[in-house]
Amino acid sequence: MKDKVSVKIYAGQFAILAFISSVSFKVVMLPQYLAAVAGRNAWLSVLTMMFIDGIALACVYGVVSRTDIRALPAPVPLKRIMLAVVGFTCFAKLALFTGETTAYCSTTLFDEGLWRLILAGLIPSLSYLTIKGGNALARVAQIILWFVVAVVVLNVIFAENAGALKNVLPVSYGVKNIVACNKYLAWFGDFSPLLFFPIAEKRSDGKKKNIVPVLISYIFILVFSVGIALAFTAVYGGGGVLVANAFNKLAIFNKLSTLLGTVDFTVVCAWLLIAVIKLALLSIATVESVCCFFGGRKAVSIIVCAVLGGVTFFGIGNQQTIYSIMTGPLRYLTVAADYAVPVVALVCTFVFGRKQYRGREVLYEQTR
Repeated sequence: MKDKVSVKIYAGQFAILAFISSVSFKVVMLPQYLAAVAGRNAWLSVLTMMFIDGIALACVYGVVSRTDIRALPAPVPLKRIMLAVVGFTCFAKLALFTGETTAYCSTTLFDEGLWRLILAGLIPSLSYLTIKGGNALARVAQIILWFVVAVVVLNVIFAENAGALKNVLPVSYGVKNIVACNKYLAWFGDFSPLLFFPIAEKRSDGKKKNIVPVLISYIFILVFSVGIALAFTAVYGGGGVLVANAFNKLAIFNKLSTLLGTVDFTVVCAWLLIAVIKLALLSIATVESVCCFFGGRKAVSIIVCAVLGGVTFFGIGNQQTIYSIMTGPLRYLTVAADYAVPVVALVCTFVFGRKQYRGREVLYEQTR
């Protein structure tokens, strides 16, 4: 196996990528899907999964703060299996979320425009970001985060009180809230791609890494994901099953709209930016998995993105097809990649000993 690794990122960059990876596609179609199976308690279903995702994030951070999945001190057959599972599921999710992105742009931004033309513009962008690699993607995420934060703060401050408390009452929590998420497991567990992003020992200013940025990121992930689901239910109630693209439909309730006209375009721009980051993150994880078997990162990046375009263009054809695939048995493989692999990887970092780990860390530094 070829364990060529890319440049490390900083803990703050890891936290930003974790936030973007988690929230970007939980605010598009998922609220509508959960409204159909969990009703007014959909936000409780999201809350349950966010706690489970928090455990997965802790395991991923525990791994990448020491090494990464490519240089993991583990038996080669086991590592190959983990790489194959993560790589395959990342590509499957890449196809799913590429479909959601093109569907949104086609039906909302361009008034039923040709989604194939949108795909033709998206694939080259993904190819470029994938070739540039994880370090470049982390830096881009740092830049766009400020715009995203400004948009979120603007919409929170000027949000119009359009919801009704009766739409989320009475609150009843039970096993059904957990079972409700079963069909949509592919929309959760977003941290396995970060197993390819090892964290540097020290920041650029010389300070040692710490877990505080990651903890803050998880708090925002929890608040943002649950908050969107709760706001969506409060505003649309039982009619949520008919409302797609939740983030856009919530953004229209803004007090500035009466003065300036619709201001949801800022939210759309922010979401498109983090959506591309999320897709590039999945693409990079897929490429890194394949490169561990075959090498040739630049060629593999082009091939993976070309295959994505071909699968989406000729194979999937519409959002309903990929929806049916990802809510079928394949969703359980995503559970293995997003929850089982991080746990196994973390165990391997301890079971196979610090001495073996330190030997691989020297190799890591030499291959930068």
